[in-house]
Amino acid sequence: MRHKYLLLSALLPLCAFSQSNLSTDTMIFSEQPAGKHSVVHSYSNESVLPNQESTVERSIDFPTQIIRISSSLKDQQVDCDQVNLIIDKILIQNITPDKFTYNIYIVCEYDPETNFAIDFKLHSYFDPINDKAVEYLKSYLSEYNGADFLGTKLNIESAKGLVISLNIIAGFKKNPNTPPFLEYRKDRNNFYFKSNYEMKNKLIADIYQNFFSNDPDVILPFINKWFYTYADTIYKAVLRDANYVELQPERIFLMESGNEIFVSDLKYYFIHNCNKYENKRCLEQGSLTEETSL
Repeated sequence: MRHKYLLLSALLPLCAFSQSNLSTDTMIFSEQPAGKHSVVHSYSNESVLPNQESTVERSIDFPTQIIRISSSLKDQQVDCDQVNLIIDKILIQNITPDKFTYNIYIVCEYDPETNFAIDFKLHSYFDPINDKAVEYLKSYLSEYNGADFLGTKLNIESAKGLVISLNIIAGFKKNPNTPPFLEYRKDRNNFYFKSNYEMKNKLIADIYQNFFSNDPDVILPFINKWFYTYADTIYKAVLRDANYVELQPERIFLMESGNEIFVSDLKYYFIHNCNKYENKRCLEQGSLTEETSL
């Protein structure tokens, strides 16, 4: 399946993001293409580091909450602005960045002749970031889960777990913002986490701490840890020639009922553009001298 890659600067006119430190130097977004007559909104604070979200750690184990709704609106006689206002009132205004890590993707398709909405799709996953937010979420679910919602029911499900299919791709890119991308090496590994919250505190935190480095004592142990032992023996040479690395944590949520997996239509990946370094490569020159002297 081909994804449409959009840098943040291109994504902003289409999507509304919460205030966070998103950067085109470190992140790239991928979304499923919407139809020509569609209005797309997305809200995410996924780029915020786990330890920035709350000064109090969460001690209560709680599953990631999933919304995966698609429904016809042909009998509703509402336009997409009204649809988004309803979603904003019920979801956006309640799932706020002071309480949750969230990713919300909304597509509303409309009839160009009448401007009435034809159907909508809502994909979301979110986690409470502290114990107070867990209690707030329980109250929110009690009030809204199963409620009437745009001609259907608002069904908020608990994910059983999360599988991360983690891909690393290293290579050369003449222009970091446009294709082509000459791949030198690609590897993948899979991991299981109880929730997206746990994954962020383990994998994502480690990515922010160690992935964006050209120091061999930092980046090579990171690759060993998350891919396979002795990967450094391969990536030492690969990163010396590469000027661009992508890290793609594909989220696959395991569900209790209905479709057994859920994958959001809005994803984000990490990019390390190494042209900022003096040697314009993803491993500093010192490592070459050290190996040559052995």
